[in-house]
Amino acid sequence: MPEAQFQVTLETRDGRRVFTAPVEREAALMAESVMRRYEGQTLTVGFSVNCADREASHRIAFYLTDLALELNLA
Repeated sequence: MPEAQFQVTLETRDGRRVFTAPVEREAALMAESVMRRYEGQTLTVGFSVNCADREASHRIAFYLTDLALELNLA
């Protein structure tokens, strides 16, 4: 049985970054590490989440949205 893949794509002023991981948390943390580089400007970073598990996709998206808001206010 193939492993689930979690993919997060970030669109930044510096280009597109795509992260793929077998674990939900790992994909979210990779995206977070890039988003932290745009502290104060994270609302300019776009992202999309793609995986077979719809609930996991929502969790990652909500997490990254909260992170973007938090970092934008920093």
